[in-house]
Amino acid sequence: MSFVYIDESGDLGTKRNSSKNFIIAAIKVEDSKKLEKIIKKTRRLYRKKMKTSNEIKGGNLPYDLKIKILKKLNNIDYEVFIIVFDKKNRYKIGYKYDNKETYDILASKLAKLINIDIPTFIFIDKSKNKREEINNFNELFLNNLNNIQKQPIKIEHADSMHYKGCRWLV
Repeated sequence: MSFVYIDESGDLGTKRNSSKNFIIAAIKVEDSKKLEKIIKKTRRLYRKKMKTSNEIKGGNLPYDLKIKILKKLNNIDYEVFIIVFDKKNRYKIGYKYDNKETYDILASKLAKLINIDIPTFIFIDKSKNKREEINNFNELFLNNLNNIQKQPIKIEHADSMHYKGCRWLV
């Protein structure tokens, strides 16, 4: 069984104080327990350096702590997939002022990078509330996954705090 955790950083807005880039990333592991152990231990050992956030956000971490986390990840098998979207190019992907649609397009581009070769659970940081939006997202995402062998896939949407693998992705 594989586990894929997807989270984003930045926003898709166009206001003056919006982020320059929107980043969506995924980490794929076959042993979610090992990843959860690294996250739990990191939170316990470096709670003060992480400030007040429950999430381990790369932008808030000192450089030395980022290096320590990356070294711990070297002890497990994982793959990382990242899309960095410069929002000044948003019209090149068919942006129509609908941030939800843009998110779906970017997530589907991320899906194209992910190879599925065994049954997989995919956990996505929740960005949608309506069932129709979630179903549309899931259909587009599944249609873009590299799942040539048609392995079973289960997608769950929830706040990243519910999934330990999403708590520190980007």
